[in-house]
Amino acid sequence: METLNLWEKWAVFHAQKWGCDTRVARWEAPNSSARGEALVFFNRKGHLYLPPLNPYHPFSFYPTPTDKQYKLNRQWHEAAKAMILEMLKAQRITSFVFPPDITDVRPFVWSGYIAEVKYTFIVKLPYSLDQASTEIRAKIKKATAAGYRSALTQDMGEVYQCLEGTETRQGFSHHLTRQDLELAQSLLGDQAFRAYVCYAPDGEPVSTSVIVSLDGRRAFGWIAASKTEHLNYGVVQQSQSLALQDLSNLGFAEFDFAGANIPTIAYSKTNWGGQVTPYYLIRSPGMKEILRAGLHWLRFIRNSHQPL
Repeated sequence: METLNLWEKWAVFHAQKWGCDTRVARWEAPNSSARGEALVFFNRKGHLYLPPLNPYHPFSFYPTPTDKQYKLNRQWHEAAKAMILEMLKAQRITSFVFPPDITDVRPFVWSGYIAEVKYTFIVKLPYSLDQASTEIRAKIKKATAAGYRSALTQDMGEVYQCLEGTETRQGFSHHLTRQDLELAQSLLGDQAFRAYVCYAPDGEPVSTSVIVSLDGRRAFGWIAASKTEHLNYGVVQQSQSLALQDLSNLGFAEFDFAGANIPTIAYSKTNWGGQVTPYYLIRSPGMKEILRAGLHWLRFIRNSHQPL
């Protein structure tokens, strides 16, 4: 199975990069062959967690062949209950981020877990640039007119240069080295790991978008970065446009922008014309919930005194 094979390779990357333990977990419904499967990660303390730069836990639900919605609902609830029982056995605070195709987290809420809704943008493929805003299309034209070009690359040194540009501008680190990028590339292979770079007229790499697929059907944006001095020329939009065209040509069904939970980032992604799509984080309650509630209250009070 392609999905399981890609999960195993993704697990090797994270084990080597972050030093975490991994395993493929399976939760079976008791009254059918329906099951849920996930690639789960454990930190050095043995706690379930999600490593950096992952939007979700890799997860798949496999129902029995049926077109009866009530059967699908029942099978999912049975598989979810099996998952909950295993999580409760851990007897520690746990959290899990489901991908967007898991839309029903009621079994977890009914068992006392806290569900938090988050959002992303998903575009169906093949993609047409007509779906994008005039702003996006204008920036792509600007980049092309200025002599920029975008292409698929195998050179992770070019990608890493762009990462350094974003890290310098925003004052943070992706915690990825060139060797890390090369490791992920070699493990996942050309179909599941696609790196796109926009080049300045003199050939300098100035913007990058790296795409990962863990099932051969859906792809998500893993990392993206650009050098500051080239941002106003539409380099981000040109490389992203190439990525969507390339994924369409390869036969992928959809592309996930992997998060739209910060206003400025959400605005830039919405212009591509994707569907805003919820996904869910579930976590067991603990003392931190009191702190979270206080922070949410303070944020609400602060925002209530500002004009919309």
